[in-house]
Amino acid sequence: MILLYRITPFFIALTSALGFAAFLLRWTHPFVAVLVTVFVVLLLLARLLQFQLDTFSFWFFLGTAGIFLLSAFSVLFLFESMTTSLIVTCVTIGLLTLFSEFIFLYTHIPSAYQPFSLEYLTLILNLLSIFFLTCFGFAIRLLVQIPLSFLSISFFFLSFFLIYGMLWVSKSASIHTRFYAGFGAILFTELFIAISFLPTGFYTNAAFLTVFSYVYFGLTRAHVIHKLSKEVARRYLITAGFLLLFIGVSSQWL
Repeated sequence: MILLYRITPFFIALTSALGFAAFLLRWTHPFVAVLVTVFVVLLLLARLLQFQLDTFSFWFFLGTAGIFLLSAFSVLFLFESMTTSLIVTCVTIGLLTLFSEFIFLYTHIPSAYQPFSLEYLTLILNLLSIFFLTCFGFAIRLLVQIPLSFLSISFFFLSFFLIYGMLWVSKSASIHTRFYAGFGAILFTELFIAISFLPTGFYTNAAFLTVFSYVYFGLTRAHVIHKLSKEVARRYLITAGFLLLFIGVSSQWL
C-alpha cells in the first residue's frame, strides 16, 4: 500500500505536465485543460492525504496546492511568449511535485521528514499564488472591466486562507492565527484596491503587492514562533525596500 502513496508525487507531476502541455499546445479548450488537470491533481493529492475530510490539514494542503495550480494557469492566459510560459510551467510542476513529496513524507514517513520543509515551501507557494492571481486580477479589471468590488471581496477571502494556512503550518496558536489572518486579509485587500489605481502595468502592481505580502508573512510568522527581533525586522524591511525601489525604477509608469 505504501508503494501507491510513494508514486503519487510522480503521477501528480505527470498529470500537471500533460495538463500544461494540453493548455499551451491547444490540444483541447484551455478551460477544459485547466479543469481536468486541477481536478485530477487534487484527487491524487486527496488520495495521498487518505481523504481525511474531517481534518483542517487535509483542506489546507489541498487548498494550497489547488490555489497555486489555478494561479499558474491563470497567469498563462496573459503571456504571449512561449519561453515565459514554459518557465512558469516548469517552476509550477517542480514546486507542486516537491510539495506533494513533502506531504508524503510528513504523512506517511514522519521519521524521514525534514522539519520546516512544508513551512518554507508553503510560504513560497503562497507568495507565487498571490503574484500570479493578482497579475490576473489586475489584468482582467483592465481588459474585461471586472468590478473592483468583486475582485476585492475575492482577494479578501483568498488572503485570509493563505495567511491562516501559513501561520497554521508554522504551529501558531489559534487566537494569533485568526487575528493575523483577519487583519492581514483586510490590509492586503486595501493594498490591492490602492495599488489598482497606480499608473503602472499589472505585472508591476502584482510585484508591489507580493513584496508587501512577503514582509507581512515573514514578520507575522517570526512573531508567532517567537523569533521576531530588531535584526529580523530590519532584514525584512531592507530587503523589501530594495525590491520596491528596484521594481519602481525598472517599471514603466504610464
